[in-house]
Amino acid sequence: MLVLLELAAGTTVAAFAVDLIARVGRGYIGTTAAICAAVMGVEVVIAANVPAGAQLLAGPLAAGALSSLVHWSIGLMAALVAYTAFCAVGTDPARRVVGLATIAVAAVALAQAVVAFGPALGGSLATVAAFAPAALLAGSTLAGMLLGHWYLVVPSLSFRPLRRSIDIVFIAVAAQAVVLGIVLAVASPMEREAMLRSHYGVVFWLLVVLTRYFARIRANQPATAMLYVLIISAVMGVVPAHLLFFVSGIPV
Repeated sequence: MLVLLELAAGTTVAAFAVDLIARVGRGYIGTTAAICAAVMGVEVVIAANVPAGAQLLAGPLAAGALSSLVHWSIGLMAALVAYTAFCAVGTDPARRVVGLATIAVAAVALAQAVVAFGPALGGSLATVAAFAPAALLAGSTLAGMLLGHWYLVVPSLSFRPLRRSIDIVFIAVAAQAVVLGIVLAVASPMEREAMLRSHYGVVFWLLVVLTRYFARIRANQPATAMLYVLIISAVMGVVPAHLLFFVSGIPV
C-alpha cells in the first residue's frame, strides 16, 4: 500500500517538474496522471482493508489516522482523475494549477501515511526519512520510463525532457544517499555493519549514469531499456527497505 502511494505521488511530482522545465506537453502529463490514478485505485482498495489496531514495531495502528489516510488516498485518486481531464481539455495555465493542487493533495496523503504509521513505528521523523526519499526515487524512475515510451507516440519530441528526467533521478538518488548517510551516522555499530554489507547501490548509480549517457546521445531505445531496469530495481529496493524499517525501526 505504501509503495503504491509513494509511486503515484513521486511520479506525479517528477512528471510535473519535467513538463515545467522542458515543456514535454499535455499528452505525456495526462497519460501519466491517468496511470497514477489507476495505481491509486489499487492503493485505496488495499488501504481500506488494512486492519486498524494491527500491532507494529512500537504499537498498534490508530483507527482514526488510518481512516484519514484512506480518505486522502481517495482524494488523491480523484485529483489525479481531474488532472487527467484538465490535461485533455484545459489550457496550459489551468492544467498546471490543477497539477500543483494534485501535488498538494499527494503531499497531504503522504503526511497522513506518516501520521498513521509513525507512532506505531517509533517516531514520525524516522517515518518521513523512510517514506519521502522512497517516493521521489520510485516516482522519478517511473516518470522517466513512461517518458521514454512517449517518444514512440511523439518521435519528433526533443531529447531535453528525457535528460531532465534523468537529472531528477540523480537528485532522488542523492537525496536517498544523504538520508542513508544520516542513518548510518546515528545507527549502532552492529546495525551500521549490517547495512554496509550491501554493495548494490554502486550498480544502481551505474544504471543511472548509463541512462543519462544514452539520453545525451539521443539513443532512445537503450535509454528506455535502462529505465525499465531502474524502475524494477528501485521498487525491489524500496519494498525490502520498508520491510526492514517495519521490523527494525531503521529508516532506510
